[in-house]
Amino acid sequence: MRMVNMTIKEIAEILGVSTATVSRVLNKSGGYSDKTEKRVLSVLEKYNYQTNVMAKGLRTKSTKSVAVILPDMANEYFAKIALAIENYLMPKGYSINIYNTSADINKEQVILRDLQSRGVDGIIYISGDQGLPNESLKHNIPVVCVNQLEDLGQEVTVIESDNNHGGYLATDLLLKNGCQNILLLRDERHIIPVDERQKGYEKALKENHKPVKDDLIRRISFDVTEAQRSIEEVIKEGIMFDAVFASSDLLAIGALKALQKKELKVPNDVQVIGFDNVTFSMYSNPSLSTIHQDTQELGTQAAKYLFDWMEKSILPSHSRTVIPVGLVKRETTK
Repeated sequence: MRMVNMTIKEIAEILGVSTATVSRVLNKSGGYSDKTEKRVLSVLEKYNYQTNVMAKGLRTKSTKSVAVILPDMANEYFAKIALAIENYLMPKGYSINIYNTSADINKEQVILRDLQSRGVDGIIYISGDQGLPNESLKHNIPVVCVNQLEDLGQEVTVIESDNNHGGYLATDLLLKNGCQNILLLRDERHIIPVDERQKGYEKALKENHKPVKDDLIRRISFDVTEAQRSIEEVIKEGIMFDAVFASSDLLAIGALKALQKKELKVPNDVQVIGFDNVTFSMYSNPSLSTIHQDTQELGTQAAKYLFDWMEKSILPSHSRTVIPVGLVKRETTK
């Protein structure tokens, strides 16, 4: 008869071994013969469904589970990438466990230690800490990263948007629309995606023989209220600008609020463009021009690389894969 919720003690009694022996087999800690391991795994399969999954994992060295680690589960951008990962891997028999770090490095480290102890076939990091992907590789856990914040070297596979070209497209549009003084409103953190967007902004200015002005580059915390406050300060200081390129749609919305509060007309007085193309950008008033990031492709490519690594031991032939971005023109630009 099949039994449910068997304890280690009951398993040990059936086998005629100590509970310590059963525990060592479960934890792969050694100190037992191959014959004993096979006997324990056989009984685990026979008497308990949940332990049956564990036993198969021990025998095949596969848990059929993937961890997706992201900084903000409530953020639509990250959620869409996670959904694309799930849609690719679940039909292939993998369960997806999503971990929210709240952009807290200490929490990331706790999650990694937990995954190492429980076992996971692979990890996808979305915009995570620099050191953890390399730490995962040291424990022989396949890792793929999406839009990583810092340089990870050649050992880690990274799927990323073409942030540099996105910054260029946004700025080039504003210049073609006749803007002379384009303010860059960016996240204050020195992270690769935002730094690359600034490089694209500067490249477009230089190609059009426009100077890069320090007073038109505003570094603020990633917060819509801070974005509004920053634009209000620029206006108060009397700094002339006729366009705003924000490094995210969230910051662009803050800029819009400030301009409306100061009764500046968008796009007639000031044009605005964001970055990400999240859903609310379509429904702002006026609707927000932006740079589209292909979250579907970012997630799918990350999942595909990880799947090939886990199932076929095929490592990506290159460390970086760049996903194209696109310009979305709406009502905040001419």
